[in-house]
Amino acid sequence: MSTAGTTGPSGTTGTTADPARWDPAQATELLLALSADAARRIATHRAETVTTKAHAADLVTELDTGIERSVRAAVLDAFPDQHFIGEEDGSSGAADARVVWYCDPVDGTTNYANDLGWSSFSLAAADASGPLIGAVAHPTRREILLAVRGQGAHRYLLDADHAVTGEPKPVHALTTDSLGGTVFTTELLAHQPWHGLFPMMQSLADVACTCRIMGSSALTLLQVGAGRAAGATIASWSPIDNIAAVLIGVEAGAVCLDEQGNATTGPDDGGILLAAPNVADQLYTLWRNAISQR
Repeated sequence: MSTAGTTGPSGTTGTTADPARWDPAQATELLLALSADAARRIATHRAETVTTKAHAADLVTELDTGIERSVRAAVLDAFPDQHFIGEEDGSSGAADARVVWYCDPVDGTTNYANDLGWSSFSLAAADASGPLIGAVAHPTRREILLAVRGQGAHRYLLDADHAVTGEPKPVHALTTDSLGGTVFTTELLAHQPWHGLFPMMQSLADVACTCRIMGSSALTLLQVGAGRAAGATIASWSPIDNIAAVLIGVEAGAVCLDEQGNATTGPDDGGILLAAPNVADQLYTLWRNAISQR
């Protein structure tokens, strides 16, 4: 079958997919190009227009919508038989698609709008069995972490112009069996503390584990797969925000649990815990006790 070239954001290129197959190599190439382009745009563009959505702390900028629209166009050009769901503009593409893409163009918009430098780009594709591929780009660290189901997770470095440089290196979750001296990351529920946050922070402090609130749920989860944090929790699962980082964590050897302690890459509702394997049981006990308090 012949393929036709397509043009993505800022000149990135892709090829039109055969609707009957899923090509991880093609998806990886496209995902890297889109992630690097988004990282460059986040790093070099200051927010000019900031508006609100659901409430005064729910911010959106012109870059959120601009990145999402260019990524949506590139993905659906390359995979016209698939579906796309974005943080800002919702759903488009084939209604009966077997593969659905999820995009958060600027995860951590409040940080971005206030020039705090801790925000990210997240893009993933999933089928009925869960996430197929996912990437999170961190412009400040000039890195992209990418995972393909069954093929592990890898870190790609970006040069000063935010182009991918060098060879990717595998990433792995921590192998520690002690929480002492480690970091646990979490995120507010929008701008509010989630139920159980303060008991959880105290329980972590009691075992000499330091809690950090990052301001980007994708980066919060990403630190586990990158081998930087022992665990992370998100109080309300969203595939748009979380599915890429969860796949990276699981492919790096981490354990992802729902509130009932079941292994998952995306629960029907509630929160998730992503943890290094040797401390997952201990962290789940602390988390479950914290969210059960009334």
